[in-house]
Amino acid sequence: MAELVVYEGFQALAEKKADNYVVTSPLTNKAVELERGVDFDVINGTKQPSLLKPGAEKIVSAYGLLVHYAIESEIENEIVETVDRNGEVQRKPIFFYNVKCELVKVANNGTEYVFSSGYGSANTSEKRNGWNSPYDSANATLKMAQKRALVQAALSVSGLSSLFSQDIENESFMAKFDELNNAVKSGTITQKQGKLIFATAANIGISPTKLKAKLKDWGYDDVKKIPQSDIDEVLQKINSLKEE
Repeated sequence: MAELVVYEGFQALAEKKADNYVVTSPLTNKAVELERGVDFDVINGTKQPSLLKPGAEKIVSAYGLLVHYAIESEIENEIVETVDRNGEVQRKPIFFYNVKCELVKVANNGTEYVFSSGYGSANTSEKRNGWNSPYDSANATLKMAQKRALVQAALSVSGLSSLFSQDIENESFMAKFDELNNAVKSGTITQKQGKLIFATAANIGISPTKLKAKLKDWGYDDVKKIPQSDIDEVLQKINSLKEE
C-alpha cells in the first residue's frame, strides 16, 4: 500500500443550507448533505459542532475512498486494581483499544493509496458504559475506537476541522489514553496501579519516603518503571512489611 500526501487542494467545499451543510469533494465533485442532529451536532458544553459517524461516512463516500481499520495496541481482560473511597481494593478487568483508520483510494491498476489516516481509542472504564460490565462493553468499546478514528480521518482528508470538531461526547477517555497506551508499549504499571502501591503502604503505616527506600532495595529506582508482571509481587512485599 502506497502513501499519498494530502494537499490543501483536496479540501472540501462546505456550503450552509438552512441548518445543514452541503459538502462537495474536489476529487470527485460529488456533493453530500450533512444533516444537523444526524451527521453533526453541538455537544452540550461546546460551541463548535462535532462531526458524528454518519457524517464522517458521507464525507468518505463523497471522496470515493475505502475504509481500512487496524488495531494498533490493545489491552484485553487486564485486571486493574483501584482503591475506593472506603480504602478497599477493587479488582476489575479493563478492555482498551487504540485503532488506526486509513482512508484508501484504489487505482485502476489495483494499487491502494492512503489519502488520510486517523487514530481513536476507547476503554471500558469510560463513563459512557454506565453500569455495564467490561465484558458486556468490550465489543462496543472497539466500535467506539473505530468510530473516533474514522471521524479524525474524515476531518483530516476533507480539511473541515475549522468547521467541525471531533466528537467529544466523553473526553475522559483522552486523559487515560497516553497512560494505557504507554503501559501496553512499555509493559510498566499504570498511574492507578502506582497509586494503589502507595495506598497499600499507607494502609499499614508505611510513609512514601520509607516505601521508596524499600522499592529501591527491591530493585525499583522509580515506581513508574515497575513492570506489570511484578505488580502482585510488589504488593505482597508491601503487605509483608506489616508483620515486620
